[in-house]
Amino acid sequence: MSAPCWSCSLVGDEQTALYRAPPLGLQPLARAMVEGVADSGWHATLTRGLHEAWQSRLYTDLAIKTQDQVFHAHKIILAAASPYFRAMLSVGLVEGQTQTLILEDVSGDVLNTVLTFVYTGRASLTEHNVQEVLTLADYFQIHSLKKLCCYHLKTHLVSRTCLCVYEVAALHRCNDLAAEALALAASQCSEVIVQPDFLSLQPETLVTLLKQPYLSVTTEEMLFEGVINWASKDPDERQKWLPVLIENIDLEFLKSNRNKWLAVLEEKQLLENLKDIIDPAGLECDGVEEECDHQSLHKMPRHNTLEEVLLVMGGESNGRLLRNTECFAVGYSSWRCSIPEPAREPKPKYDRLQVLPPMQHARAYCAVATQQNMVYVLGGQTIKTFLASCECYNVLSNSWHHLSDLPEAMHGSGAAFLDGSLYLAGGKSLERYHSGLWVYNEYQDIWSGRGSMGVGRAHFGLVALHGSLYAVGGVGWARGESQVLDACEKYDPGADVWVPIASLGQVRAYLGVAVIHDHLYAIGGYNGVHWLNCVERYDPLRDQWTSVSPMISARSSFGVTVSHGRIYCLGGFSGESNLNSVEKYNPRTNMWHSVQSMQLRRYGLVAATVNVPGTVRCSNWVFVWSDSNGKASPVRQTQEDT
Repeated sequence: MSAPCWSCSLVGDEQTALYRAPPLGLQPLARAMVEGVADSGWHATLTRGLHEAWQSRLYTDLAIKTQDQVFHAHKIILAAASPYFRAMLSVGLVEGQTQTLILEDVSGDVLNTVLTFVYTGRASLTEHNVQEVLTLADYFQIHSLKKLCCYHLKTHLVSRTCLCVYEVAALHRCNDLAAEALALAASQCSEVIVQPDFLSLQPETLVTLLKQPYLSVTTEEMLFEGVINWASKDPDERQKWLPVLIENIDLEFLKSNRNKWLAVLEEKQLLENLKDIIDPAGLECDGVEEECDHQSLHKMPRHNTLEEVLLVMGGESNGRLLRNTECFAVGYSSWRCSIPEPAREPKPKYDRLQVLPPMQHARAYCAVATQQNMVYVLGGQTIKTFLASCECYNVLSNSWHHLSDLPEAMHGSGAAFLDGSLYLAGGKSLERYHSGLWVYNEYQDIWSGRGSMGVGRAHFGLVALHGSLYAVGGVGWARGESQVLDACEKYDPGADVWVPIASLGQVRAYLGVAVIHDHLYAIGGYNGVHWLNCVERYDPLRDQWTSVSPMISARSSFGVTVSHGRIYCLGGFSGESNLNSVEKYNPRTNMWHSVQSMQLRRYGLVAATVNVPGTVRCSNWVFVWSDSNGKASPVRQTQEDT
């Protein structure tokens, strides 16, 4: 237990000390002199000078005409900030030769906001201009401003506008924002469909909403009514979309009040397009005939509740590598090797469980990332070797399946989802610490390379925040030896580059990193001498780390995840023994609390939070997930159950 990971003391055929003391005497000073010095305030000085030159029109060489204003700017500044301007001004186009650019469809106020950001890095965003600014930032390929607009829209998401935000985000390929907006619409669907903005949505947006397996409405009739109201807003243009929309709604409720809705549809002059779908003969089916059963089976099960559960996977326990998974959910009295299955009651009953299957490979120090109902486990190590294998757990089917192997067998990598794509960074193979970044293409099942980090590192934290990836701490190879790092980097996917950010307050590896409330937390770990319980919080808008309350217990090589607005730290190694204890952090109170311990003591594990469907609503059918094959099986309810 003297070293958290057996392999980090191996580099090629040479065994080196994992955490060697720093050189003494004048060597550190000499190295610092060779590397040079930097003025951390120079960026602000330069930005201020450029802004003043822009405001005073000093040396400006480009005039930009909008609907109502004319702006004077510097070509070199615009080219440096925007690939759009760089291409336009460098290939001999008219704008570059005449020193004039005409933007007839852009308002002066919006362009002023964009140019102010180019020269200062600041933008005045409001609910009235943010969508126009986002459009222009996407057009000019100013990715930093685009991310800032997405952040502003995300922090102001409400049920009244969430689907409008979804449309804007989807149009501009802001996939993370689009996913959050759609998730909010699903969780507050009963409120969303009665908002005035609902009547102005694009038909494709409604189709996407109705295809969601989880919508927080009590009956399908509410969805039907919302669609009819939407179509009535512009019946001549929208009634052609009605068949597609209604096909995604279960019409079983029409058995009891069909005449009412037939009258409504006829009054609104919408009945003609729906006659084939709400055929009275089809609604007379009593559920006994084979044909009727076959039709019902094709209805998608609709859930109106979701339950967040915690999962821990893999790791090592008392010299034994683990494949099994443990689960904890609200209502559990302890951690279990089973997960709740969808139930028909308004509140889930936890005696209805399904056994969690083990991973295909036992592994420790693997990377983990979660999206929707999927948990991805990548690479890792066994007792004697490294792994390139990857696998994915599907909550709905309660099964694991294999993904394409990593480019190289390695452990201690970091993984995160950014803008809908799965990224993997860093890690250690037998030969070296990796600085590479790879992105997974789920359609082709392949990994593709992206821009490398500034330093190779393993056993670090990798998270996504505000449209960027953040690599925090870890172990790396520097100055001829393996060292624990305090260095942090940020990846800009638009430019495909990593840039340094403020360093941690102290070096740490085997740490936990989590994002909550738009802040990044670096938790615990190992500094080469001591196991840590201290915690630092990073503010990306100020590029600053500050200390917050420490954990109750020092630990490294633990799992970390976020659930219900709390950060959970699970298991790990304390410097003396393996742990099964669990702590959670409340960022609002800045306090840590002990919660139910896991069944097994394990370190080198990974943790994830997933949503398990609660109540299944599909008219008078209830779908339960089979333990044997994970497929939905319909069970007829009685009228009293319904």
